[in-house]
Amino acid sequence: MVGKNFSANNILGKRKKSDFYETPYSMTRQFLDDCSFYGDVLEPACGSGAIVKVLEEYGYKTHYFDIEVDFLKYQGSVCNIITNPPFSLAHEFILHAKKIATRKIAMLLPLSYLHGKRRYDEIYCDELFPLSSVHVYTRYPLLGNDLREDGKYSTGMMVYAWFVFDVDHIGPPNIHWIDNNEYVLNSKDKL
Repeated sequence: MVGKNFSANNILGKRKKSDFYETPYSMTRQFLDDCSFYGDVLEPACGSGAIVKVLEEYGYKTHYFDIEVDFLKYQGSVCNIITNPPFSLAHEFILHAKKIATRKIAMLLPLSYLHGKRRYDEIYCDELFPLSSVHVYTRYPLLGNDLREDGKYSTGMMVYAWFVFDVDHIGPPNIHWIDNNEYVLNSKDKL
């Protein structure tokens, strides 16, 4: 019997090289409809530019790069960071982002990223750049397939959420739900 591989988010069931899983346009649009940012935005894991396209569509002054620049060595300063980081480097991305961002950080991660003692100690107990909100999708988006202009996608087996860190936040984080049902492909969409 073969078990499920929850980290292999594609049809072939294998991890993609460089943890490259594009973010459907609608996922970023719905998030930006729910959460606002002031100032410029850095997208340090832009891949082919799916998140950048939506950020610019929403009028954000956006700086971006991908693997040609090692984000973990990047020394610039920016107001906000919004990205779908390589999950294998998410911990390091969050810690580094907290050093260079001056306002907010938003990372698209599996919801299960909420647990873990090391994450709790090093990321979530940080009172200087605290977790302010978690924006959870009501349906399981499948990342890793080709992007569709209409923003629709198949469902997978992993719950995703945007984790937002905000230097001005006080108190426990808030939970928001993003109802993405209208973007889930059904049988007539796949034709």
